[in-house]
Amino acid sequence: MGVWGLLISLVLLTLSPSAARAAAIDDIARDYAELALGALLLNDPAVEVDAKLAPQLAAARSTRRDAARIGADAQRLMARLDALAKPHDALADVRRRSLRARLSALELNMRPVNPALPIEEEVQRRFGFTPRFRPLADYDAVLQRLEAAMPGEGALTDRIERMRRAAATPPDRIEPVFRAAMAECRRRTAARMPLADESVEVQFVDEATTPASAQYLGSGRSVIRISRTIPTDVDRLLQHACHEVYPGHHVHYMAMDRQLYRARGWPEFGVAIDSDPLVPVAEAVAEYGVGLAFPVEERIAFERDVLFPLAGLSMTDEAQWRAYHRARSDLLGASATIARDVLTGALDNEGAEQALIRYRLQTPQAAEHTVRMIRGFGSYLIASDFGWYAVDRTMRGRDPAEQWRLLQRLQREPMLLDDIARLGLLSDRGNVQAIEH
Repeated sequence: MGVWGLLISLVLLTLSPSAARAAAIDDIARDYAELALGALLLNDPAVEVDAKLAPQLAAARSTRRDAARIGADAQRLMARLDALAKPHDALADVRRRSLRARLSALELNMRPVNPALPIEEEVQRRFGFTPRFRPLADYDAVLQRLEAAMPGEGALTDRIERMRRAAATPPDRIEPVFRAAMAECRRRTAARMPLADESVEVQFVDEATTPASAQYLGSGRSVIRISRTIPTDVDRLLQHACHEVYPGHHVHYMAMDRQLYRARGWPEFGVAIDSDPLVPVAEAVAEYGVGLAFPVEERIAFERDVLFPLAGLSMTDEAQWRAYHRARSDLLGASATIARDVLTGALDNEGAEQALIRYRLQTPQAAEHTVRMIRGFGSYLIASDFGWYAVDRTMRGRDPAEQWRLLQRLQREPMLLDDIARLGLLSDRGNVQAIEH
């Protein structure tokens, strides 16, 4: 066992059972942080971390594990975690499941790519839930209702494309439109949750892969990058401002940093890995926050009166936007099915683009870009779509004040999709099956 292991064992013997479990989980979490940093070092020898994780980074540098050893060590940590009794404290148990899901994702990331791995199993190991894919035909009734409700001539996809084209933002107007959108997103978020000691730097970049992204730097600071080269429109810029910043990723990452990493000292929240199992909830919180900050009528009014004029445009199709926004949440899950079919080879690029145009109401340009993202990021889009579905079904029927309270809870706790199901909040569990560990 060694002197260090003997000392830990003696300390645990003097603690209460619950305190001993917490100490054991803390120990596993520190070992996980070291493994995760070792994985990052495989691709970036210049990795930097917060001072609190300096010992784990130093250990990862000195050990120099290769991918196979990191994967094997992750499996051993999962076995240690599974051997512990279930915590009585609900938050501690959420943490335990979250940590196990992180270890599973890390172990999978260290394996050679296995194209034969079923997509359901890959999503389960990487993101901590089992997806239940719906056939695209299930969404035809929604599209029929939208077609009847949406004014205009021609096919539904043509009407949506014309509507989007009329909102296309000239590249030189992207910055003022986004900054005005972000300021209003912040104002509305600050009225519902505390925002203190935080800052956001916005960079407008020539990026052809991702239209918008958020990078949390710690200490309440984020960098937001907005593409100037990917075609966009007024509504998407408002969506990016809410999704990436307020009340989305920036606020969410800041809450986890302050509540879990700094206040509670949970080291696993100081390291971000690819395919983090918190992705589904993080993406869902960010996307759901758009509609929460801007209910449909307020969204249309703000875009019409503020953002369209900043873009040098006029909104002349309010009724179309209204019908479009009201239908979107009923189409959740379609993107996941399409992404699955792309990744399994059931759909080629052209077929996937046509499916996205029809079932996700995208323009041809947006559909082409989405297919590139599926090819580049794999099952990430599946996790994101199911996360949004789960949170949307959780929030339905609740008054805005309660929705904002639940959003803050999701931001402060390390929930997986199965934890949302365990809360008993889902009104429709048909698309998410809870995972028992």
